[in-house]
Amino acid sequence: MFTTKLVLPSEQPSKLLGKERITLRQQQDRALEADVKSVLYYRAWINAKTNNLFDSTRILGIVAAAKGAENYLPYTIPKIIQQISEIGMMADIVIGLNNGFECSTVINGFTLLPDVQVIHLYTGEKVANNIPAIIFDNSMCKGKPYCINNINPQQSRHRIFVVHQKEGQYAAGKIRVLGDIYGSLLLESINNEWIPPAILMTFDAESQFLVDQRYSIIDSDSNGLKLIIRKLQKHQEIDILGTRNKFAVYQKSIVNGIEVLLPNLSEKLPPLQWFVDITHGRVNGIQYKPGGGTFGKTDAMVSLLLVISEKYPGIRCEDTQLSVLAKYAGFIGDIFIDVISMNRTPSLTDMTMDQPPKKAWIEQMYRWLASTYGLKLLYGEHNVNMFASDGFPWFIVTNPVAFIKMVMGNEKIQLYIVIKKLRFLIIAFLISRQISTRSRKNPDVLQGSAAKAFW
Repeated sequence: MFTTKLVLPSEQPSKLLGKERITLRQQQDRALEADVKSVLYYRAWINAKTNNLFDSTRILGIVAAAKGAENYLPYTIPKIIQQISEIGMMADIVIGLNNGFECSTVINGFTLLPDVQVIHLYTGEKVANNIPAIIFDNSMCKGKPYCINNINPQQSRHRIFVVHQKEGQYAAGKIRVLGDIYGSLLLESINNEWIPPAILMTFDAESQFLVDQRYSIIDSDSNGLKLIIRKLQKHQEIDILGTRNKFAVYQKSIVNGIEVLLPNLSEKLPPLQWFVDITHGRVNGIQYKPGGGTFGKTDAMVSLLLVISEKYPGIRCEDTQLSVLAKYAGFIGDIFIDVISMNRTPSLTDMTMDQPPKKAWIEQMYRWLASTYGLKLLYGEHNVNMFASDGFPWFIVTNPVAFIKMVMGNEKIQLYIVIKKLRFLIIAFLISRQISTRSRKNPDVLQGSAAKAFW
């Protein structure tokens, strides 16, 4: 199995490096610089191994799944395969079943899809939270590590690789199963002459890629994936292209006789999720490329996620960290605001199972802020705030006309509606202050034995 030793930056930004006394800001910059060097090293290694040759006929998709994913995958996986087929390409989709999670009925259903091959893979023991487990093609985890093979274009077949991650002390968490996929399956396959697809997409179990141009009515049958792939193909200089995040409350529906959860775009969003919706990709401070929908050159995407999963097993905002590293690595990227990726949010009335119960939508945003604040401690707010800022949105003052257009979307500008939405905005800001204060007291630990990456 291919391995490489990377020099890790200090886990505590407040420590001294050797005998040199440096400021916190300098140490944060050095941590970022070290990670950027690691990313560029991996990208150079991938290009050397592949001789800069990538498969332009296929798209590689990566998704991590845990309990609850069975409510989305029966719809989203066939839908993504259909969208890829519509542009005349084939899919290699890797589904990582995290920490012993299984959804056999769902996976068995994929075998009934036309022109789809399902390949089951299994991880061995995960010996540490930042070491990728070896992946095999048998549940006994014996023999040589599995490598993805090059497929003959004439076969014209989609492939779904189901990685069954063994339950274990170090396995729980999205980033942990992604670490096994990127650091074991993909790296080992590239090391053994696999020519990967030229484009890699990250998505979540509930992700749907739809078109939303100029605040139009969103068509659930539109093919946003087609738009973003065509843009990448037309503009070869782009390394990474994120979709625009679109929150939605999901509801039960029946599709082809199967009960699934689908977005209900008519249900009112909670205040903070609504604010992120209207501003994501349009203003500084909310420019992260979402884990539920980012596309890019495979060498760039793999190199970024390899470093993140290998060095930061406690990260829960890997999409924000990817955005930061990509910028400082010099990767060319943007957010394609005409394409949205659906992201589930709890409704205004949903409560957690905690004692006492808490509002689920507030806890969703708290988890995100606690993770991003952990990232800010590592790299410094001055390096992260462009992508994920919890400060006052000054663009409301500096460019009020543009903001009013964001707020209104495709609704007619009427005074009572404007007042109602501005009131909603004030509520969002006040609650965000409370959540931000709480998250700063309890930031995520990104490295070491104390790092937790649970969903």
